[in-house]
Amino acid sequence: MMGASDNETRKRTFEDLKPMLRPKGVIRGVMKVNPERCKHCGLCIKNCPFKCWEMGENKIPKMKEDSICFSCFNCMIACPEDAVSPVQAFGVSGGFFDTRFPPFRMPLDPKDVGSNPAVWTEVERIIMERRSVRNFKKDPVPEPLIWRVLEAGRFAPSSGNHQPWKFAVVTDPVFLNQLEDACQAVWAGMHPGFLSDNTVLNMVDRVPAGVFDPRVQHGMGCVARRELSVFFGAPVVIFLGTHDRMVNCEIATGICGQNMNLAAIALGLGFCWSGFGSAVNFVPELKSRLRYDDPWRVQVALCMGYPAFKQRGLVARHFRPVTWFRPGADGPEIEE
Repeated sequence: MMGASDNETRKRTFEDLKPMLRPKGVIRGVMKVNPERCKHCGLCIKNCPFKCWEMGENKIPKMKEDSICFSCFNCMIACPEDAVSPVQAFGVSGGFFDTRFPPFRMPLDPKDVGSNPAVWTEVERIIMERRSVRNFKKDPVPEPLIWRVLEAGRFAPSSGNHQPWKFAVVTDPVFLNQLEDACQAVWAGMHPGFLSDNTVLNMVDRVPAGVFDPRVQHGMGCVARRELSVFFGAPVVIFLGTHDRMVNCEIATGICGQNMNLAAIALGLGFCWSGFGSAVNFVPELKSRLRYDDPWRVQVALCMGYPAFKQRGLVARHFRPVTWFRPGADGPEIEE
């Protein structure tokens, strides 16, 4: 039996993994404000998850030089004067995280079965105008509405009808503050490890490669520095748990959570996923208190409440070419 080659047996070094761990060619998103339309309300600053904005001269918001805008465009939909617009979209040119970023496009105009102009259904409009809400009023959400959101999740489809989910709802502000502090501490303790060339090697193969994406790393840093809240001060946080012994559990809980997302919006509520809320899995006493003892674990935290201001509207999204196989066609057709 032949031995393994040197390339197969040699331990991967930091230099081998540097394209993934320290990606180059990052093109940060760039937004601009029309000073003639700006009314200096600062909502674009408040609605930026990565804190990319700051107030500039004459109270005209400007982007921070060291920020990584990932082109969510939430600053645009919060502006009541339509004064914010994109200049450049986020991307990566070359290297591990160059995923051939496609152009951004607004939603295609709806058409009926005869290709005539039509209007969106109510469900379509909710889907298209849905934006992540990270600024909430302090008003509590009545429990009958919370139950309607939970029921929308409970009736989601799943492979083999496994239904690999369960919920823990927290509306107690004291407990929410405790959870916020604990999750912040987890990320504050973990983030420095990603910054060290020596310790980051120990994380490779223990976390998905996407965790090293510059957008994820910047977000983690924002949470670690307490610039970004884990639960956004929401009056309701639903911990959506999953069971790893059930098939396709992560896909199923994602579908479950999106059912809840759309139901919440239809009820006039705001909603945001918080992957950083899964840090409770690293705090055994809190994980157990939430009734997620092994083999259950928290997949994601769902933050919900009444929006503090308008955080809903149409924005552009990536448009990747669609491959069609139509009857009678000689082969695939690519529509861009």
